[in-house]
Parts: sequence; structure tokens; C-alpha cells
Amino acid sequence: MEWFLSLPCQRRHSPYSGPAGSLLTGIALITGAVCLLSFSDALVKLAGASYSLGQLMVLRSLVAAGFIIATMIAGDWRLAIVSLLPSRWVWLRSLCLAVMWLCYYAALPEMSFALAAACYYTAPVWIALFARLSGAEKVDPRRWTGIGLALAGVVIAVDPWGTAVETVVVLPLGAAVFYAIAAVITGRRCADERALVMALNLNCVLAAGGAVGLAALALSGAARPGEFVAGLWPALSLGDWLLVLVLGLFLALIAIAVAEAYRAAPASIIGVFDNGYLLFAALWSVLLFDVLPSPWEAAGLGLIAAGAVLATLRARPPGPLRQAI
Repeated sequence: MEWFLSLPCQRRHSPYSGPAGSLLTGIALITGAVCLLSFSDALVKLAGASYSLGQLMVLRSLVAAGFIIATMIAGDWRLAIVSLLPSRWVWLRSLCLAVMWLCYYAALPEMSFALAAACYYTAPVWIALFARLSGAEKVDPRRWTGIGLALAGVVIAVDPWGTAVETVVVLPLGAAVFYAIAAVITGRRCADERALVMALNLNCVLAAGGAVGLAALALSGAARPGEFVAGLWPALSLGDWLLVLVLGLFLALIAIAVAEAYRAAPASIIGVFDNGYLLFAALWSVLLFDVLPSPWEAAGLGLIAAGAVLATLRARPPGPLRQAI
């Protein structure tokens, strides 16, 4: 992380200046984003056997990119031209998020989903740590307590104690670290970037990554038909294509909302509300899969909610950033 922490600051003041409206906007955007993301994942779970991972990444991201480009053209066609040459920080943010998804999905076949989720949802702690080390935000004891409560709630909710810890655990932990780096980059280095530009760049990187993965599987002979991670390009029905369109639209909205959320409010606060994914996942489990949360899950979700509230209570605004870190 030394290379990241030693980079010069582009702005003399934090992108977050402290107005309550901005904070509430960021919270609303990230809450809506994780709601849509959890619903998207539930839809994939219902029909995911019809796709391969690389195929889903390519198709969903291409559809999302199409929606974003259409939005750009409808609003300001010049924005579509500007998005062809985004800044290096936008590229770095997209690459970090692409690596995040790669690490997380690579871990899932090798370990329980509960343990993988517990490791991944350490992201708010990494976000707060990186934000503090980079000088972007002051994380006071009260906010640390809220972050700690939310993290404890995640661990309790997923109940990982019964699962043997193996070396593969570094993959979801790595996903959390890369997500945290992307969050801090968004808040510090991309405050002047348009959310549509960042969302389009992210989906282009994701689509390219999925295509590269499929090509690597095909050329290496490692493809295994019928498997989600190692599959190539199974035939899709009309319903599968319609689902891809819905998932692509959701991904476009999610990418824009997340980018705007981390520009509107401190990354450590938005990171805590990212954990709202688990709350919505419990809701979809009841509504779509008829699975009620266990007592441990209910207790953990309560701690997550309490930690989110504590972390967002009004605090003094952060001071000016240093010219060099």
C-alpha cells in the first residue's frame, strides 16, 4: 500500500464538506444500490444454472454499458465522448473492482458462502483504515465503535465458527481490501468525475475481464461444460436473455448509485451501509426462498443496523487534506 499512500493529493480539501443533505444522499444511494444488488443476486441464484460466470459477466456488463451510453446520449452527448478517455484514477478504480469480483467469485467454489461473506464484509474496516491513513477522513472513537458493531454483526450473522479456515480465505479478504481501495479512490481522486463515466468504464472493464476469462478457459482447455465458474457459453432461452436485460439495467443503476454515494459522503460511513446487503438478502430469502433468518442471523442483522446508525451520527467535519501524504 505504500505506493498508494505516497501519491500526491489532487484536491486541497475533502470531497465531503459535511452538509447533512449530502450525507443523507450518500446513504440513500448506497442503500438503494445494495437493495438492487441483493435482488440481482437472488435472481441469479434462482436461474444462475443457465449461465457460466464469464458469459454472465460479459452479457450483463454489455447491457449495462448500453443503458449507460443511452443515458449519456439522451442527456449530454458530449459526455459520451469524454467517457472514452477517463482519467487514470477511473481506470484504477475499475481495475480494483474487477479484481475484487474475481477474488470473491474464485473463493466461492472452494469455501462456504458464510465464511466468504464474513471475510468480504470486513471491507468497512479496511475502508476506515485506508481513509484514516491517507488523511482523507478523521475516524473518531464513536465511529470506530459503530464500524466495530457492524463488523461484529456480520460475523455473528454468518456464523463462520463451524467452518475450517484454509489458505483460500485470503481471496475474500483480498476482495474486501480491493473494494476498500476502490472506495477511497472514488472519494479522494474521483470527486470531480461524472458517475456515468465511472459506471461506463467499470462495465467495460468487467466485460473485457469476462471475455479474457472465457478466452483463457477455451485456449487452455480448462473449460468444463455445465459448471458456473469454468463453463464457457451455454445456450440461452428467451427467458434467460430477458433476465440478462434486467440484470444489466440493475447493474447500470447500481454502478451509478455506488459511484455517486462515495462522492457524496465519507467512505467509512458509506462502507458501513454497504453491509445493508445482508439485511436485504435476509428479506429476499424470506420472500423468494421461504427461508427465515436464524436467531444468530437476526442478532447479527440487529448489530449491523445499530452500527450503521452509530457511525452516521453527526460529527465535526473533516479538516483540510494535506498537500502530500
